[in-house]
Amino acid sequence: MKKSSEIRHRRLYAFYNSRVLNALMIVVVDALLLMACYNTMLLPVVCSSVALLLFIGYALWLWIAKPRVVVINRRLSDMSGYLMLYFLIMSVVRPESEWWYIIPLVASIAAMFVTLTRSNDEAFEI
Repeated sequence: MKKSSEIRHRRLYAFYNSRVLNALMIVVVDALLLMACYNTMLLPVVCSSVALLLFIGYALWLWIAKPRVVVINRRLSDMSGYLMLYFLIMSVVRPESEWWYIIPLVASIAAMFVTLTRSNDEAFEI
């Protein structure tokens, strides 16, 4: 973790590394990967819409209610960023094989489960 003197904006740092926001972002990207893989719209759009609404609600709570402590998880934050980068690359490349979508989808679900069940979380005081 960065030292307190190195963090310029503590609430923004907590926003980017929030456990809840990063888990919801992974759910959104996984639903979008499903949509790209199977070319079906109903279930992935509903799932990503609900996760995005929860994301917006939690982000508003974080910025408006200004809680004193937020649970952060750096590993989940890094994994969320890598998954988003992979999704953007696959959106541009548009591979023919559906395995380019299925393998990262399963891997992200397994990695998210492992990351959320291990005690890598820390209570970050804003």
